[in-house]
Amino acid sequence: MIEHLRKYTGLIIVLFVLVIIGFVFLDSSTMRASRGGAPVLKIAGRSYTDKEFRSLGSSAYELTQSLAQSGDFQLYSFLFTLSGDAQSQEQAMENFFTNRILLRSSKEEFGIYPGEEEIDSFIRQLRAFAGPDGAFSPEAYRNFVEKGIGRLGLTEGDVRELASDVITQKKLGDILGSGLTTSKEIIEKRAAIDGERIKVNIARIDIAPIESKIDPSEEEIKAYWETIQDAFKTPEKRRFSYILAKPTLPEEPAELTEPTADASADAKAEYEKNKASRAAELADARRKAQLETDAKVDDFLYQLESQKELSFSKLAEKDGWEVKNTELFAANEAPPELNLPLRSTSTQGTAVNELFRMSVTSDPFSKISPAIAIGENEWLIAHLEEVEPSRTQTYEEARADARARLIAEKSSSALKEAADKAVETINNALADGKSFPEAAKTAEITEETVSLSDVTATYRGDTTKIPSNLFEAVKYTDPGTLADPILEADRAFIAHVESREYVKSENAEQQIQTQLEQAEESNKITAFTSWLNAKHEEANVQQLYKQ
Repeated sequence: MIEHLRKYTGLIIVLFVLVIIGFVFLDSSTMRASRGGAPVLKIAGRSYTDKEFRSLGSSAYELTQSLAQSGDFQLYSFLFTLSGDAQSQEQAMENFFTNRILLRSSKEEFGIYPGEEEIDSFIRQLRAFAGPDGAFSPEAYRNFVEKGIGRLGLTEGDVRELASDVITQKKLGDILGSGLTTSKEIIEKRAAIDGERIKVNIARIDIAPIESKIDPSEEEIKAYWETIQDAFKTPEKRRFSYILAKPTLPEEPAELTEPTADASADAKAEYEKNKASRAAELADARRKAQLETDAKVDDFLYQLESQKELSFSKLAEKDGWEVKNTELFAANEAPPELNLPLRSTSTQGTAVNELFRMSVTSDPFSKISPAIAIGENEWLIAHLEEVEPSRTQTYEEARADARARLIAEKSSSALKEAADKAVETINNALADGKSFPEAAKTAEITEETVSLSDVTATYRGDTTKIPSNLFEAVKYTDPGTLADPILEADRAFIAHVESREYVKSENAEQQIQTQLEQAEESNKITAFTSWLNAKHEEANVQQLYKQ
């Protein structure tokens, strides 16, 4: 055998070279697939794929959100802290993934390795898995694992990994916050202030009469517009062609004749059996119709992506879908058919939100939306035909908004001046021995004054007559004096503290201890957040590829 191979040494070398060349020029998408996905993020010098992002990022984010809804503070804190200061759900998921990767690096750095028993204990304490008696329910847990997270592409192992990371965050917070202390004396003083009962007199100044007197000239409006004209923009508008893919559902089988009340037990049992069989048959037929449509949608998108020369409209018509077209529209003026809520229970927003998130690149396929799930069983797929970018409005276009904004600013400033002047006048009148209502009239306040004798930290009065934050505004004000003016968007309040007394509650000591524990927990969260922010900055996170 070896002798035969020696005869074809040259041929073998040629074939070997061809294999090497094949690897070198192998299609990049194939290479990405072999590695388990396309690289999407680089964190601390290491690249992570879209597959890893889905597992530890977007899907895990939804998993944590689902579990936290049952009321577990630790899960909510984990989700909130790792999501960071995100302005969108997409950004929240990216932050969650990045920070989770950074958190995992702390396990080795700080020697934090949650054990299996510790993870078991954590899972058993989650409210999401509690039965009617409040105790851990193996059945609830098993149902969640087997039926609740399959749509996310996750398994029980992912639930346990999440539990491990939440435990790690808690332990790391304990370590980082161990050097931070909270003064019990400060908390006791704060509790004494918050436990007061205050008697307050209030006068109100409305902005409407002030605003009605402000009429800026054309020169003032134009000068104002020129300084902030970039604030007046037209909305971006987009035009789409689109299809709505909906399964053709089978006709329902004929209704069964319900047995009469005096029918035999066998007849009734046969009816129930046939009824269940009919329902199962119909459900199965609908499921198959949906699967056929889903497969057709996937194939449609695959052909558009893989065969760039294919036209969206022609391929849609070939597949039997009606192509509809829109005019240019802004996101807040979307056609009703594109303004439907998304079908996913975990994703907020409407179809048009997804369409306006589309980012166009040099790749023609970037003008094709993903399949967007809407309605009960429909898919929306759109082609971006035209974009009218946002631009700065001309003076003529922006004049009305600029005038309104200028009047609002002038009115707000005049309201503050009026409140400050009223405080001075009322103080002088009080010093002359007048009552607060009399002093308010001296300051030309025509609105009737309000007297409140029982303002506490939990007080909630009629906010049409008093400020919503009244207690906070007056709790440090000495009796017999005025608090600083309380300014709101359309009114100002002058508050006079007549008297105050401390009312000690029966469980005051327990409340102080609770506040002390809350402050210590807050210190730990602050320490952990500071550590995480520093790690994030050091990691030099880079977005490599956006799907």
